[in-house]
Amino acid sequence: MCSLSMPIPAVAMRRHASCMAVPGGRRGVDPTPCSHSGADATPCTRCSSPAWSTPSVSRSVSRPARVSVVAPGGGTGINAAVYAKLGQRPDFVVDIVGQSRAPYDVYPECWEHGAPAPNLATFAEDVHRQQMAERSDCMVFGSRGGQVVLPTLWRLMGDQMPPSVCINGGCAMNLPQKVRWPVGAVTFLLLGGEDYFRGGATPEEYLAEAKRRVPPGNGTTAILYVSEMQHMPQAALLWSVLPIMLTAVRAWKSIGRAPLEELRQLLIALSGGGWNGKLLYTRAPGDWAPAVDFGPFQVTQHVPTRSDWLAEASAPTCAQAVELTHQQELRELFRASVLSAQRGGAAPLVSASDRFHAAAQAAVARAAAAEAAKEAAKSSRARAMLPSAAIGARRSSIACGEIAGGGSPGGGEMGRTRSLYDPTPVSRALGMGRRATVQYCPDFPPELRSRLVSMQA
Repeated sequence: MCSLSMPIPAVAMRRHASCMAVPGGRRGVDPTPCSHSGADATPCTRCSSPAWSTPSVSRSVSRPARVSVVAPGGGTGINAAVYAKLGQRPDFVVDIVGQSRAPYDVYPECWEHGAPAPNLATFAEDVHRQQMAERSDCMVFGSRGGQVVLPTLWRLMGDQMPPSVCINGGCAMNLPQKVRWPVGAVTFLLLGGEDYFRGGATPEEYLAEAKRRVPPGNGTTAILYVSEMQHMPQAALLWSVLPIMLTAVRAWKSIGRAPLEELRQLLIALSGGGWNGKLLYTRAPGDWAPAVDFGPFQVTQHVPTRSDWLAEASAPTCAQAVELTHQQELRELFRASVLSAQRGGAAPLVSASDRFHAAAQAAVARAAAAEAAKEAAKSSRARAMLPSAAIGARRSSIACGEIAGGGSPGGGEMGRTRSLYDPTPVSRALGMGRRATVQYCPDFPPELRSRLVSMQA
């Protein structure tokens, strides 16, 4: 395969000769023989790359999170540099489990192009038998790995399955095998609007179908839909979202509730990068929070449309899940190679002029929305709000790294000046309110933060 021009430097993956079936490739441990014979069936490798500057995380952890990336379907070839870069962050240790195009990298017999053992189902059983999942803090699956390996591990481990990120959302499709989605599973799905897994469904139907696959008793699932994402995510997109998604699922598992701060950071990264899409997440078992729309420098709570209602009311699809054949995989690899060779790796906003234009459009849209809200308030004889102190408002919005809400130079509601007490647009879209905005702003002066939190309590 030809070398790819990516927005981040390409870094080779180092394979440890002595890490046969040993999670993390640690030396000095007797390897457990793997049932998949052959030199190319080594189930574990370790990422290695030079140190890179990385975005900050909101939660401090006592030790790095061990992330296991399942190679079949995980894009460890086309996005090798992203995983290598992730492995150099101080908060992650990355292990690559398995190998793409190995003898077991085929669908099971229940699929149209399936084959008898060894296949991805027996590979998942070996991963479980060697306790690779138990030794991981989070796992990453993609494509056929999410369709076969993740459901198999769910069946074997139940609620003991570590938090997972499922690229392409393969586990939320009409699969040939019955999916036993654990009630306590923490899962973050990453769906793409340009992914051929979507088939002929509209974006509303695609999301509604994914939501229906989540069991009603599960309250720890999020779905991120990115309109521009291909089947093999663009490297710029994957690097923007994957570290935050991994931090989010780990926090969700730890605190037992939706990690709103991580979701806020995710929306800021996507909006600032010029990506478009929608975020959905559960706030309790069977209770989905209002969806959040995001675009270049815009984040708002989604207003349901007729298309949403029709998609929600429609019957579940009976069509079988799309199967990734080797021919289709080659086409997707070629497509990803072409995109990565483009300026900026096909990211939406590459140049400063693109970002300026998008920011200007977002400002115009916010001003129009604020003007419409003021007219609606006047017509309904709404009581005017008293102005709040503006001291430090600009510093707060800049420190939080968010785009101020629109309508007036101060960015407040109904034309008033925005204050330190006001949540930012991203926080409002997530329903975080005032208190969360102050608590989660990392660069806010500590003494002032404590005063405001006590006043808001």
